Amino acid sequence: MRLTAWARSVGAQPRVLLAAKTAFAASLAWFLAPLIPLANADYSYYAPLGAVVSMYPTLVRSARTGVQALVGLALGAGIAFLTLGLEVPRVVGIAIVVGVGVLLAGVRFLGEGRNWVPITGLFVLLIGGVNADDYSINYLVHMVLGVVVGVLVTVLIAPPLYLQRAEVQLNQLRDKVADHLRDLASALRAEPESERDWVADVTALEDTSVDVRGAVSQADESRRGNPRGRRTQGQSDENYRRLRALERSLFYVRDLTDVLGAFEPLGHHEDDQRRGGPAGNQQAAPEMQHELPAAIIAVADLVASPVESEDSPDQLGTAERALDDLSRALDRRADGRPSSVSVAVTAAVSLQRIVESARPFVANPDQKETP
Repeated sequence: MRLTAWARSVGAQPRVLLAAKTAFAASLAWFLAPLIPLANADYSYYAPLGAVVSMYPTLVRSARTGVQALVGLALGAGIAFLTLGLEVPRVVGIAIVVGVGVLLAGVRFLGEGRNWVPITGLFVLLIGGVNADDYSINYLVHMVLGVVVGVLVTVLIAPPLYLQRAEVQLNQLRDKVADHLRDLASALRAEPESERDWVADVTALEDTSVDVRGAVSQADESRRGNPRGRRTQGQSDENYRRLRALERSLFYVRDLTDVLGAFEPLGHHEDDQRRGGPAGNQQAAPEMQHELPAAIIAVADLVASPVESEDSPDQLGTAERALDDLSRALDRRADGRPSSVSVAVTAAVSLQRIVESARPFVANPDQKETP
C-alpha cells in the first residue's frame, strides 16, 4: 500500500510525468520510424529527436513548439540548399549558413524553433553534402513523425491540468502577504522585528508574485485542447481575478511598508538608510501604536480569508471598523505633528485600497470570491 501511494505521489509530480511521457514518446517514435513508406530507415534516429523537441507539459505549448521547430528546420535546410548552389568553398559555406541562420533566428515568430535554423543548415551542409536532397527529406520526414508522436502522447496520455496547482500557489502568496502585514503591525508596536530588511521582504513577495503569475498562465494554457479541461473556464477566470487582486494588494503593501519606515519602531535611522528605506524616521504618536497596528492586523485577516469564507463578511466588517477607528484617531490628532499625521493618513489610504482589492472576494449573495 505504501509503495502504491508513493508511486502515485511521484507520478503526480509534473516533471516526473513529463519525463515519463517524453521517454515513451521517444521510444515510440523510434519504433515507428522504420515503418514510414519511402523513407530511409538509416535516419530513424531523428524521430526520437523530434519527439523530445515537441514534448512540453501542455498541449498548446507542445503543438506550438513542434510547429515552430519544423519551420526552423525547413528554413535551415533551405539556407543550406542555396549555399550548396553557390558552389563556394566549404569554409565559406559554413560561414554563410551560420550567419544567415543566426539572423533568421531573430524572427520572433519562430519561437522555440529559432535555434534549429543554423543547426539544421549545418547538418544539411556538412552531413548531407552532395546528397543534401535525400538527407534533408529524410531528416524532415523523421522529425515530423517525432513531433506528431510527441503531440499525440501529450494529449492522449494523462494530459495534466495545473489549475489546482495554481490555486495552491495563489493561496501561498495570499498568506505571505497577510503575514507581512502582521509583521508590520508587530514592528509598529515595537515587538521584536525592528532589525528586518523590509525592502528585501517586499521584493521577495514581488518575486513570488511573478512566479505565481507564471503558474496561473500555465494552468490556463494546460486546459486548452485538453479533454480534461472542459468546464474549467470558471476556475481559470477565478485564478486570474485572484492574481490581479493580490498584485494590487501587493502594490499597496509596498507603499505601506515604505510609508511606515517613517515610524521609529520599524528600525533605526542608519539601518533604513543603509537598506534603502526611507530616511529620517518620525516617532509614532501613541495613538498610532494602537489604532494603526489594529487596522493592519484586521486587513491582514481579511486578505488571508479563503474564497467566499463564511467568516469573510465578519472580517470585512472588522477591517472597516478598524479603519474607521484609525480615521477618528487621526481626526483627534489634526492639531498634532503634521509629519506623523500625514504618514498615518497615507498608511490608512493604502490599507483602504487593500480592503477594496479583497472586497469582491467576500462571501455575499452574488457568490463572488477572495484572494
